[in-house]
Formats: sequence, structure tokens, C-alpha cells
Amino acid sequence: MKLLSKLIMLLFLVWVTANSCKQDDDGEIETIKVVDRGIYELMKDVYLWYDQLPEINPDSYSSPDALMDALRYGTYDKWSTVLTKTEYNQYFEAGQMIGHGFMLGEDAGGKIRIAFVYRNTQAHDLGVRRGWIITHVNGTVATTGNVFDLLGPSEEGHSNTITFINGDTVTISLNLTKEVIDITPVVHYEVLQSGESRIGYMVFQDFIDAARTELDEAFDLFRSQGVNELIIDLRYNGGGSVDVAEYLAGWLLGKNHAGQPFVNFRHNNKLVSWDTTLNIPGNANGLELGRVFFVGTGSTASASELIINGMKPYLSSVTMAGSTTHGKPVGMYAFPFTNYDYVVLPITFKYTNANEVGDFYNGISADLQAADDLTHDFGDPDENILKTVLNYIADGSALTIKSALVTGKPLGKNKGLREYLKAY
Repeated sequence: MKLLSKLIMLLFLVWVTANSCKQDDDGEIETIKVVDRGIYELMKDVYLWYDQLPEINPDSYSSPDALMDALRYGTYDKWSTVLTKTEYNQYFEAGQMIGHGFMLGEDAGGKIRIAFVYRNTQAHDLGVRRGWIITHVNGTVATTGNVFDLLGPSEEGHSNTITFINGDTVTISLNLTKEVIDITPVVHYEVLQSGESRIGYMVFQDFIDAARTELDEAFDLFRSQGVNELIIDLRYNGGGSVDVAEYLAGWLLGKNHAGQPFVNFRHNNKLVSWDTTLNIPGNANGLELGRVFFVGTGSTASASELIINGMKPYLSSVTMAGSTTHGKPVGMYAFPFTNYDYVVLPITFKYTNANEVGDFYNGISADLQAADDLTHDFGDPDENILKTVLNYIADGSALTIKSALVTGKPLGKNKGLREYLKAY
């Protein structure tokens, strides 16, 4: 996969270098035109749905984002995008964000709650946890409509005084400064005891290279504690690197199924030679479990869905708890321009598991339906989705709590890939 990805990048770099000589002295406008022409020509070759592209004049668009909006195949594509090199490199390669390091959610009563907070951030060190309510930012009442504006730009050094109500219903005001955050992709992990069951529980947020060490730490604990059940919580994980998904598959399947097919990539009919299959990497220390539980919601997408789908041919039971996932059975490659500050990420392939199962554009449905519970922290056995899974492990029955009080949804997650790169 790495070799293929580098080859594709090289092909595009050659193309852009050859064509960027057309730039004249018109400054930024002509730069945008050159970039847009490059994007349009690229899409004609590598886009999974290249035969559905509209006939347009790429020079007529004001920005690469505007052009990509016009090119996306409306039936399926909600994801093809253009990022700046800084955005791309900071998240996918450096594993960093700028912000306070928390994600926000809205409960059924309209309250703004912390959905998760990255470890080793100022907010986390000062005690901010999932479930805390934000009431004011800099003295202004925070609402779902204004909170992101109140929090201000994602710039290092930007400070906010935020008033919270914590898990003990105590009002706390904290002065927090936005910082460069080294993302901690494994947000939480522990071993839970329930009767005879020793249950490994891990909340995994980002499929980025920085995850490898943290996955090792979590699974080393699970192995040393002799877990016989496993829950992987992907409820807000919007995806990322397939290489990291493959690495996680090694921990889950690599002891008994090394070398067997994990995921198949299928491109458009111009690029059949790019089709490939990734195999399960060997891991002598991997777990040996007959089943695994995943937690998912509508914010669970891409590489998260790939890992859920990829487990099914090899385990006796792969159970999804929560709600239906996002539905992204397709993937992207990154195509950087050499002379301009853009990385193009078009949908270029669809993927299937070893049994050729894919095309779940409507998402992967939950076997154990349960609402996201923003009122409890991760690992709390009273958290709605976790409680449902623990109940099922204990006696095989599904407990669905329907109280609107615990139903929640993430904020700021409806604007495409770029929103997944923000830490507020």
C-alpha cells in the first residue's frame, strides 16, 4: 500500500510539474486557475466515478474547494476534498492539532457537553472530562449556534475563559489557551471486570501514525491481564490511515490469520492495475478472541468501518453497538502539488473485506441499538452504550435505554473532512 501510494503521488507530481509552467504573472488568480485545471484533469483519471464528472470550465471557480464542490458525484461522494499542505501534514503526518483539545456534543436538552478530551492537554490536565457542560465562553452564554465562534480561531496562544458544570454539578471557570496538541489517538483504555469476564475496553479516535505506540500499550495491557472479551469504541472515529487500520488488524487477527486477505481495493476501470489486496500482518503477541464488540455512531466512518467490516470473515461474532455508522466504503489517496500549497484527496477506490463484502453506503447497522450517552465518561459502566454491551456479555440480552436525556450527537461534524482535523 505504501509503495502504491508513493507511486500515485509521484505520477501526479510529474503531471503537475509539467503543467505548472503555464502560470503567468496574474498572481493568485492565475495560481488558482492552474491548480483547478490540475484537479480537474486528475479527477478525469483517478476519480472512482470519473464517468460521472460534469463538463465544466475549471477556470471559472474561485477556489479549489469550490471546484471540488462542483465535481463531487452527488449520489455517493460526500468526502473528496482539497486541503492545504499544512492541514494535511499537521494531522496525518505530525499527528497534531491546534486548539483546546476537546470535541463538543449536544445532548437532547440542547446542552453543550464535552464529548471527549485528548490526554496531555491543558484542558485534560485541569480535569475537564467527557460529560462536562459548557455554559459560557468569555462571559457570553454558549449555545450550539454560537459556541464555535465564541471559542475563536484555531490559533496557538488564543485564550478563552470557559465556564463549565462538571460531573458533580459544580460550576468551574477555567482559562484555557489554545495550543499545539500532540494527538493521543487512544483516548481511553482499561480492563473491566464483569463476573467471569475480563473485558478490554478501548476508545480509539484517530487512525494516524501516532496511534501505533498507543495501540501497543493498550493491547499489551489487555494481553497481560488475560482479557477474554474486547470492546473497541469508535463512536467518533472518522477514519484516517489504512496502514494504521492494517496495524490494528494485526493485533486482532495477526496471531492466527497472518498473511490472509484483510481488505481489497478496487479502482475505476482505467486503473485496474492499481487494484490490490492488503493481508493481515503477523503479530505473535496478538489476541486470540472468538468475538469482538465495536461501538459506532453516525460519526464512525472510513477506516473505522473498514476494520469492522474486515473482522467479519475471521471471527465467530463481530457485534456492533450504538447506532448505524456513517457509510463510507470508499477511500482516498493524497495527491500533493509541487509548486502550490494544496493536497488533493479524491475518492479513488472502494474497498471490500475478504468475502468481497462492501458497498455499505447506508452505513453498518447496529446489532445492539443504544443512544450515545454524553452524561457519562468513557469506561463508566452506566454509560448507555457500554452498559448495553456489558449487559449483553453478562447474559446475552440487549438492554436499550431510550431516555432522551442520554441521547447525544457531536457538534461540528457535518462539514466534511476538514472538520475532523479540528480540536476546539
